[in-house]
Amino acid sequence: MKRLGFVGFGEAAFHMAKGLGGEGVSGIVAYDAALDADLPYKETLLKRAGEACVELASSLEELVGQSDVVVVAVPAKYTEETLGQILCFIRKDMLVVDVTTALPDIKERLEQAFSAEGAFYADSAMLGPLPVYAHRVPMLASGSGAAQWHDLMTPFHMSVTVVEGNAGNASRIKLVRSVFMKGLEALLAETFVFAHRCGIESVILDSISETMNKTSFQNTARRLLCADVIHSERRSFEVGEAIALMKEIGLESPVSEGVRKRLELTTRLGAADKLGGIPPESLEEVFEIWDEHNYR
Repeated sequence: MKRLGFVGFGEAAFHMAKGLGGEGVSGIVAYDAALDADLPYKETLLKRAGEACVELASSLEELVGQSDVVVVAVPAKYTEETLGQILCFIRKDMLVVDVTTALPDIKERLEQAFSAEGAFYADSAMLGPLPVYAHRVPMLASGSGAAQWHDLMTPFHMSVTVVEGNAGNASRIKLVRSVFMKGLEALLAETFVFAHRCGIESVILDSISETMNKTSFQNTARRLLCADVIHSERRSFEVGEAIALMKEIGLESPVSEGVRKRLELTTRLGAADKLGGIPPESLEEVFEIWDEHNYR
């Protein structure tokens, strides 16, 4: 196994490194900018490094010099700056794996920069919670180093799926998926703050569970999207009533306001009248309606 180095040793890198250690991977090294600052997080970092049996480098240059594969796991706002610094120390044929959530066009530019130096770059998007999956978290990978990343880590039970095309393609999939996953989180928070204020948490949880557990997610998504083009006007009014009640009891409703706006945009398509009130039967038909009306 080539020596693995992590730039940024937050929750994602910690759980990945700890999981790989359990698979017998040794000699993992990490560097985090928090090592250079006297902040509370530094103690957490040192504790995690010890728990994962990870050696800490004193600088980014040292980390790159000690590693064959560099995994960049910093907050997205630091992606370009961090990768730009790594370029100063990169060696030919090294593999750099970017697991940040930076925009696809940023990753496309970074791939070009590393290719110009003879190095390989993989845009690798993680599609699940690291505390749950650890190193086995489902990942997508695109770019010049994607296949190499897959081949290196598969023997250690990492789940890396190669996506065709340039770097950025994997992150594009993750960001689209994030709209649903993070939106669902926010929707649940707003729903259950509302339910809690009304004293009906258990009733709402049981009611929603009964509906959602009846069929697969694929069937639920198809049913809701097909019905959306027919019933959006009525549903928008209903959400408006819910917003009014939230306001009455002193709650904010940012998610519900967004829901109402999206339903209103669907209503403006005028598809309900054109279809005679009969919902489409497939997602392909829904997509055709969206394309016909340039739905945005």
